[in-house]
Amino acid sequence: MQNKQNILAVLLCLTGLVTLVSSLRTTGRAQDSVPQECLGLPYGSPGCPVRPGSSAASSARSKPPHCGDNLLQETEGEQCDLGRFNGLSSCSTTCTALFCGDSTITPYLGEECEPPVQEIYILDPKTNLLTTKLQYMESACGRTCAVPTCDEEGLCESGCQWKFKAACPSSASVSSLMVPPQTSSGDTALSTSSSSAAGLIDGVSESSVSSPSSSEMLYPADAASSASTPLCGNDKVETGEECDDGNQVEEDSCTNQCTRPRCGDGFVQQNEECDDGNRMNDDVCDNTCKSTRCGDGIVQTGEECDDGNRNNLDDCPNDCALSVCGDGILEGREQCDDGNFNNWDPCPNICRLPVCGNGVREGTEECDDGNRNDTDTCSLSCTLPQCGDGVMQRGEECDDGNQVNDDTCTNGCQKARCGDAIVQAGEECDDGNRIPDDLCNNSCLRARCGDGVMQPGEECDDGNRNSFDECPNSCKLPQCGDELVEGKEQCDDGNQINDDSCPNTCRLPTCGNNVVEAGEQCDDGNTADDDECSSSCRLEKCGDGVLQTGEECDDGLSNSDTLPNACRLSCRKPICGDRVVDSSEQCDGGDDCTDVCSSVAFFEQYSTALSAVGAVLFLIIISAGILFRRHLSTLFTFSKKVSVPGVSLDDIPLDELEMPWHKWK
Repeated sequence: MQNKQNILAVLLCLTGLVTLVSSLRTTGRAQDSVPQECLGLPYGSPGCPVRPGSSAASSARSKPPHCGDNLLQETEGEQCDLGRFNGLSSCSTTCTALFCGDSTITPYLGEECEPPVQEIYILDPKTNLLTTKLQYMESACGRTCAVPTCDEEGLCESGCQWKFKAACPSSASVSSLMVPPQTSSGDTALSTSSSSAAGLIDGVSESSVSSPSSSEMLYPADAASSASTPLCGNDKVETGEECDDGNQVEEDSCTNQCTRPRCGDGFVQQNEECDDGNRMNDDVCDNTCKSTRCGDGIVQTGEECDDGNRNNLDDCPNDCALSVCGDGILEGREQCDDGNFNNWDPCPNICRLPVCGNGVREGTEECDDGNRNDTDTCSLSCTLPQCGDGVMQRGEECDDGNQVNDDTCTNGCQKARCGDAIVQAGEECDDGNRIPDDLCNNSCLRARCGDGVMQPGEECDDGNRNSFDECPNSCKLPQCGDELVEGKEQCDDGNQINDDSCPNTCRLPTCGNNVVEAGEQCDDGNTADDDECSSSCRLEKCGDGVLQTGEECDDGLSNSDTLPNACRLSCRKPICGDRVVDSSEQCDGGDDCTDVCSSVAFFEQYSTALSAVGAVLFLIIISAGILFRRHLSTLFTFSKKVSVPGVSLDDIPLDELEMPWHKWK
């Protein structure tokens, strides 16, 4: 058993030894594979490795597919995304972070310039693998662009402003005066965020761009001096030199690097407007050494577009900067630009005038439903429906387009009606409720006695002005005994005496209601007479003026036992023997009145006396006749004469007329 354990331990040791040897060999190969001649040289130098899929000539960046959607898509290579503010803030239109030192002058970030940047090969101190590092270059004299100050985390600030140093010597070359700026403790040459990408050099390193430590001072890569190195400027054309004119004049036919002048050598020669020493056609100096300018048809560094024309109202304005909505300048395809980022003013943030009816709410539009229906929730002027706009929308009964609240259409766009709390023409009041018995009734008339609605303080209200019905004009129920005849009262004597002429019911006594009331002696509930209680509710008796059973007559107060033809006080008719001579009687009582109340005849009454007197008179007459028979005869004769026709007394002699009388004497 012990032997087996020893064998296992030996095997494990051998395995570890083999692994260690393999690791050392791999490290050695990696170190051997580092091209030491590339260290310190600019990135992309001939014979030096480059990143997969990249080229030294161009590091142009394509725009991520979703750049501008205001969502950071790091997997697509976005460094930032501020949506519609891309290109107007610290985030570019290609969703890369803009900062001082990014090789792009951004005026709205306060940049006046961009310091030159150089990427060189170095060894990663941690992995000992070949990588690159960016460093700013600053001129030691003349006008130079200040580099930013960066902290250990790669955050940079300030810089990108022109600085003016002492004038440069006329014999000094541009490249010899370009040196990295001195960095203070804690500063870096350049933030790692400004490098191209991670995963740098194929087969060498996959680390990101590194930042130099505070002790590093990086200069442009120069060839190491040795005894065998050709000396440019000795007036001898040596190995590696194209020419050598023995002077330090850079702008002649042989440069100070002993090369033939050419566009791209970094020196401005005759017929060149510029020479930036590179083959990048989109920077400030193109590949023909002509200063780039807006309108040359080439998009250079600092230009966002260049359509080769001078039309300021097309997609690329004359400043070769894409139209920036919100900069206050009307350019490109912009229809407006008010210089702000208020999307709800007359000029929206897309700098296109709002179009009402396109279904997009923009500018001063309150709504936009994309149709031409003026009666829905969004009007044809893209304003929200509101009462008073003159258009009757859903929910409105009317809309007269004014703010007059007491016309036929209220300010709430409702038809004027009683109960809407608005006093309109024809209304005395309007309390906005449907309570009929408050101070304003449901007809919008002020509550008053006689309006037919009983309000507080009223005891009744029959809706009329008749003071003699059940509800007087005071709308107070009649109070019997208040000395006011009102309502159904027939009387009101102001007392509580029930048996006077006005009972306590304030109703005049009514005979025949079976209630003995004031002034009544009885009330048998009917109006018939001859039943012990008369139709006038008086106890029936002789002399009451009502003919009762057993009475022959009853003239009431006219009954009399002394007046002729009157009904006697005993309610008996006048009779013969009652000692009253009635119209049908000649007498009533006495010796000269018969039993039938007729008078006795004179001859009957004095028949005896008359008989005696008559006899005497007869005898007298007979005697006188005998005595005066002659005179009577003459008289009769004379009468006959007188009666002769045609004879009058005037014709008879007076003595004849008197003669007889004389004879009688």
